[in-house]
Amino acid sequence: MQGIKTLLEKNPNLLKVESFHPERNEKRSRYKKVIKADYDKLYELAKEYISWGRGIPSWRVDWAIEKIFNFGKGMAKEYHLDLLEIDRLFNQVLPHYMRGGLLGCLISGLYTDIIKEDDTLRLYLKRYPATVSGLGYRHHKGKLEIIGNRAYYLGVEMEHGQILVRGNVGNYLGKSIKGGQIMVEGNARNWVGERMKGGLIFIRGDAGHIVGKKMTGGEIVVEGDVGYWVGDDMRGGVIRIKGRYQSLGGERRGGEIYILGNKWERIG
Repeated sequence: MQGIKTLLEKNPNLLKVESFHPERNEKRSRYKKVIKADYDKLYELAKEYISWGRGIPSWRVDWAIEKIFNFGKGMAKEYHLDLLEIDRLFNQVLPHYMRGGLLGCLISGLYTDIIKEDDTLRLYLKRYPATVSGLGYRHHKGKLEIIGNRAYYLGVEMEHGQILVRGNVGNYLGKSIKGGQIMVEGNARNWVGERMKGGLIFIRGDAGHIVGKKMTGGEIVVEGDVGYWVGDDMRGGVIRIKGRYQSLGGERRGGEIYILGNKWERIG
């Protein structure tokens, strides 16, 4: 017994059970990183997201958007981010690690509890060679300004506030939008305003096919031309087209569709 006592006195850490506290060990490891002079929490966040996101199947978009959004909300609190840091993360840090993809969902989660009514967050898509999906997911206040092209799934389930795009957008602009305003200075691809419930989508250029599918409320205005199946299975809301259209969708149960001649004329 005396031998054991002597051994413990010489090796006081012998019986520590740190392995039984993985969360505590993880925090201790993070604290050590912070102490380093070259520590940058935004680069650490980027690495953590990439490591975590490896298991997310990109083809399950609807499921992935929600999961990544919630991850972003948690990271904003854990890293104590502000809007300027989110600006830097997207525009300067993440381009070193990612080509595009669903990182828009991450950004939406990061800023959702931080942005205020008078705030503007500017994001530059030109830094990414591929498409960026999920920006403005559940956007509910402030202004999101996007410079560049290839934003997909933009403004999904948006509730309030503004989104301005200085460029073109891809598919599913304003899917299931409930309120707020989205303005696109360029063109939009297919499925604009699918399942739209409220708010305004304004497109200065052309829109693709299947505009306003299953929409129940809100208003879509297209200053250019529109493709086939406008208002397919539409149930409410208003679609206004200043240019030409290829065809109206079938099985419409409500809503109003107008084209602009000498005045607005209802065609559906």
